Amino acid sequence: MKALVLDDDSRVCEFIASIMEESDVAHDVFLDPLKALTSMNGTHYDFAFVDIGLPNMDGLEFSKRFKERYPESDVVLITGGRDYDKAVQAIKVGAYDFVRKAFKRLDITMCLSRLIEKRRLYEAQKHKQVLDFANKVALQLMHELRNPLMAIGGFARLAHSRDCPQDRMRQYTRIIFDQSVRLEKVFDEVLEHLKAGHDEL
Repeated sequence: MKALVLDDDSRVCEFIASIMEESDVAHDVFLDPLKALTSMNGTHYDFAFVDIGLPNMDGLEFSKRFKERYPESDVVLITGGRDYDKAVQAIKVGAYDFVRKAFKRLDITMCLSRLIEKRRLYEAQKHKQVLDFANKVALQLMHELRNPLMAIGGFARLAHSRDCPQDRMRQYTRIIFDQSVRLEKVFDEVLEHLKAGHDEL
């Protein structure tokens, strides 16, 4: 897991970062939202702690861009006394939680624990979806392959017999070819399903 911490007060950043270190959560710390946005281009973040009152860009605007970039990730807003109403409004439109300055260590620890548990549940559910999809494709593949494989094997044995007439040999060869084409189409369809399922996950 990796988190983003954004606050123009370095002491707040250091405080939150120290708690993340105790929980073995990797993190990047930023004092400026514009620099944080640049970092988002090449890094995945599972959640973020964002101060509402930031220079150069409002914390709510940054959170909106963060969610656009990482729709499955969570944002916890850091608020001052004057930002309380904004934080409440932000929760209504999708922020995960907020903590009010001056928060205590336990406040951040409990919030972080909830974030970690939510992320673990999300990853477990995602893993289950992958397994369910793989099982579905495997069953479909077994069903679709059985008939053409049996046909190929049966007619190949007939064509291989010593007393097989020439006209029958051509007939069996044609059937084997047609079933081989059918197999190729099945494999193409399965690959398309796998690609579509991967894109959805």
